[in-house]
Amino acid sequence: MTPTSTSLRWTTGPTVGEKLLLSAMRHWAVLRSAGESPARMVAQALAFRASNRTGGLFVAWMQSVEASLRRPIQVECPACGGISTDEQRLMVSCGLAGTATATGEALLEPLLIDSQPTMVLARALNAALRVDGYPLPVRLRDESAEPAPEPPTFH
Repeated sequence: MTPTSTSLRWTTGPTVGEKLLLSAMRHWAVLRSAGESPARMVAQALAFRASNRTGGLFVAWMQSVEASLRRPIQVECPACGGISTDEQRLMVSCGLAGTATATGEALLEPLLIDSQPTMVLARALNAALRVDGYPLPVRLRDESAEPAPEPPTFH
């Protein structure tokens, strides 16, 4: 599967794990925009909610993202209720890290110069989130796939 043959399909709303990851990414961006170092505050918040391991891996993951950025990450306003394309790319690639690393790397291609180190850390972060009870779903699905037929209803 490649990003050109697939599309981001949100068949359900964000899971609790995705909301946690999105919140951490947004807090990171807010602190970075304010000129503050986000690593300690975001790691502590994630450690409180999940674990120290998850907090530390998230920081390493975001530092890897920042080290390889082609351009600034676009972040959606939390009050607007949307999720930017960049946020989706990061979340979906993290969800794919355990099963489809190459697809995750291709998904990050427009955002990162070198996505391999980021995907290695994404795989570890994905596993830590799963252990902590916040599994990330795999969100890419083949656009050409036939939708599942609706089961008949009985009245």
